[in-house]
Amino acid sequence: MRLHDAAASLLLLTTSGCSAFGTSAAGIITSQHALTSGAVAGSSGHSTAFVPRNKKLSLDSGSGGSSSSSRLAISSAPRGGATTTTTSLSSATASSGTNTLPSSLEGIVTADNWSLLSQRGQEALQSLVESDAGIGAQVHVYGDWPEAGAEDDGKIRLTEKLADLDASYPGGLSAYLGKARVLLKESADGTNPFSDFTASVPEGENLQYDTLEPDSHTGMTFTEAEQTGLTGIDSVAFVLVAGGLGERLGYSGIKLSLETNLITNKSYLAMYARYIQAMQRMAHVKTGRKEVRIPLVIMTSGDTDGPTRKLLEENDNFGFEPDQISIVCQDKVAALKDSMAGLSLGKERWDVETKPHGHGDVHHLLLREGHIDRWEKDGKKHVVFLQDTNALIINSVLPALGVSIAKKFDMNSITIPRLAGEAAGAITRLE
Repeated sequence: MRLHDAAASLLLLTTSGCSAFGTSAAGIITSQHALTSGAVAGSSGHSTAFVPRNKKLSLDSGSGGSSSSSRLAISSAPRGGATTTTTSLSSATASSGTNTLPSSLEGIVTADNWSLLSQRGQEALQSLVESDAGIGAQVHVYGDWPEAGAEDDGKIRLTEKLADLDASYPGGLSAYLGKARVLLKESADGTNPFSDFTASVPEGENLQYDTLEPDSHTGMTFTEAEQTGLTGIDSVAFVLVAGGLGERLGYSGIKLSLETNLITNKSYLAMYARYIQAMQRMAHVKTGRKEVRIPLVIMTSGDTDGPTRKLLEENDNFGFEPDQISIVCQDKVAALKDSMAGLSLGKERWDVETKPHGHGDVHHLLLREGHIDRWEKDGKKHVVFLQDTNALIINSVLPALGVSIAKKFDMNSITIPRLAGEAAGAITRLE
């Protein structure tokens, strides 16, 4: 299984409180299998994921915040959904459309209005109209346009926005709206997609850093797991999910610039950078190959992209070489106005409102931007996903990697036990 195929078929579900996650395998994640529960050394985050298993690849992750727990739980499970890669063209480079009005749009859009649009705008509009046939949820978007010569700029702007939204979501805008309608109906009907399954606490791999007794499943101590992890550090890539601001914490800037402590005032991004660089130096020692580079990809959002780039520039990339660190910016998705998944328009009818999407976008972005192909070419076998503010979780990265290598895991998630009634996500097993 190639890394390219792995990224194209991954679905990761996370809940609030998840501080880190990792995955790497292909196939189809089914609702019958979800794994991992346990404790992370000195951390307190929770993650929920349906995760895959495959013999050829391994992905690793950590999560957490702060906790007095001294146990590390590491587990894997089966599989993820599929994505389709699409590409976006800017309106400046979009080719001219055709003057021939498709039969599916006759009586809906005039030929004169149709000829105003670029090719990509025409394709997006046609797709929206055809996918809305028999539903009528989007009539407010494409219906009752004024004749050509009136508000033409708005018509062009609207269809270019539709084309951008179509290109940014795996499967296109029609897939996004279709999925939204199903989920909204299930929610309104009170449908539980897991009602036929029984939930239980999964059995994970548990490592205790304060004892010399080996774990009953892995047969390894915490230290032995770390040593095993060191054997794979030359084939690791890191991904940092950093799309959030610190407003909830009373901080106006990006969370990556928050101080990890009041003694050194080191920011989260500086701390992650130093850790990755230390791992890289150890890889040089272990392999004797000075050319080994551990790449870092940061996923930003529209809110954090500019400030993140500025933070890197002001700190000389925190010691990373220019081509060692990459940024992928998360696209926004269309906002919806009702239970039929009707597109929400702005103050004037020629604009579609958008909203931020979830962290699961990171897998699509890694594939779309070519990082998966590049890592495969460079011999990378493991990807470690971190969230923006989790200073202690890096203590668990090496043992988590070691367990993944020893157990041949494709997906490995680190979490802590969830207390009964606690308002936090948890990983569970469904049978």
